[in-house]
Amino acid sequence: MFKSNINYKKEFYKNNHINYFISIFVIISLAVLQIGIAFVLQTLLDVAASRDITELWHSLAIASIVMVSTIFAYFIKKIFFNRFIKKALQQYKNKVFQKILDKNISAFNKEASSTYISAFSNDLASIEQNYLIGSLNLILQCSLFIGGIMAMAYLNWKLLLGTLITCILPILVSAIFGNKLTNAEVKVSDENSSFVALVKDLLTGFPVIKSFKADKEIFNIFVSKNDELENTKKIRRDITNNIEIFNSFASLFVEITIFGLGVYLSIKGVITVGVVVAFIQLLNYVLGPINSIGPIIANRKAAEGLIEKIQNIAEISNSSGGSTPLSSFNDAIIYNNVSFGYTEEVYTLTNINLRFMRNKSYAIVGSSGSGKSTLLNLMLGYQNNYKGNIEIDGIELRDTSIDSLYDLVSMIQQNVFVFNNSISENITLFKDFEKEQVDYAIACAGLSKLIEEKGIDYRCGENGVNLSGGEKQRISIARSLIRGTPILMMDEATASLDNETSRLIEEAILKIEDLTKIIVTHKLHADILARYDQIIVMNKGEIVELGTFDELVKKKGFFYSLYSITNSSESIDEKVI
Repeated sequence: MFKSNINYKKEFYKNNHINYFISIFVIISLAVLQIGIAFVLQTLLDVAASRDITELWHSLAIASIVMVSTIFAYFIKKIFFNRFIKKALQQYKNKVFQKILDKNISAFNKEASSTYISAFSNDLASIEQNYLIGSLNLILQCSLFIGGIMAMAYLNWKLLLGTLITCILPILVSAIFGNKLTNAEVKVSDENSSFVALVKDLLTGFPVIKSFKADKEIFNIFVSKNDELENTKKIRRDITNNIEIFNSFASLFVEITIFGLGVYLSIKGVITVGVVVAFIQLLNYVLGPINSIGPIIANRKAAEGLIEKIQNIAEISNSSGGSTPLSSFNDAIIYNNVSFGYTEEVYTLTNINLRFMRNKSYAIVGSSGSGKSTLLNLMLGYQNNYKGNIEIDGIELRDTSIDSLYDLVSMIQQNVFVFNNSISENITLFKDFEKEQVDYAIACAGLSKLIEEKGIDYRCGENGVNLSGGEKQRISIARSLIRGTPILMMDEATASLDNETSRLIEEAILKIEDLTKIIVTHKLHADILARYDQIIVMNKGEIVELGTFDELVKKKGFFYSLYSITNSSESIDEKVI
């Protein structure tokens, strides 16, 4: 497993030390005050035996001071403890999400999105409860235990010795079940992540499930996975309950033994009844920590495992990442003998040799699965394990800074993601642009009618549920055009648009000057294709033809066949310009 030198746990305490240390101080103070209550009880009972009214008022005054101090300490704890937890989680989540955003697309896709969702929901809830709150609770329990032992030693060493001997039993219980609880907690986290992945997958595929009437089969899959998750959680609960049962028996045994010994010493006149009651009260502060420290440590250890898991998810990357910046695009993008496969056994692209010149227009066509999208993805730096070279203005792509590359390239994908925000925010992606730039992008993308009908502040819904497929695609196009990058790539971006709208958008893009256009398309309109400087024809991961529209039609090769089939309803002679 990947290990990082960065310790994400530091994010919990960064600029948060005052809240942390005051919380610790108050927690220790509360432990001292709780132990003080045992002495107050001892004094009151001994006063009752002596029947001294003056001493009673003195004892009640001390009890009042302890009570008021305890309430005040709890109030201070509430303020600084909650501040510490809030800031700790805030900083930690910010750190993790920033590291995820720093990933390249290929590295991000190595993990299922459900893994990230689980990390920010179930795992973080466990970290909050078992690591942050658990760590401070551990300090409280240790303070109570140490203070209780010291108070017992002060009151009577014989009762203390009896306490220490009988406490071996609950300590053994914690030792036996501690590791089992840790393993169970990690297992629950893994199963929950898998369950979230399934639910996300099934909900995404809901239209397919319904249209193919696969309700029963899908329900059975859900039931099976749900059963696995709940069985795992049941095992964890069983272990927790076993700890509680054995701890209850052990605690009861210790209490009866010490109480019996205390009564015996009281009868013998060695100690007073007040000391016996004080010891029973102190016993709670010794047994309580013994019963809880084991599970607290086990849960804390499990939470540390989740912290490491999240750190691995955030840090791991399969990209070496270059550092050479690309400040401008002045010449050409060159593919030199490039071959690539998503697996070592099968190549998606083979011996690709291409030259995309600045401010020229290129159409990439070919049958489905011929490698068109992969060709663009390599240019975007999604993968760097290709053979051969891809150079931008003479700089190898693997050596370039990906951030600077994205300053030069805009990509319009076939599958569009739309945020649950306004149309304006989805176009600008929350950045500031001049109104003229926004209006220009809207006009070129064919969004003017939508804006007139619904307004630019119209909320799109989750993944654009309030928009049609074509409307979402137009937003994607406007999103790319507004950036004004020197290179624009489109991957079947007009596939979900009607022919007329598709034609208008493609014409508008081809008219843009000082822009290198590389467009993957399956809509082979003669009048549009004739405007490209070069058409690249692909088949089975190879380039089979290059040329202008007229050259390829006259050649009557693979492109001619592809074009003829696509436009079989009309005469090819009528379409040739």
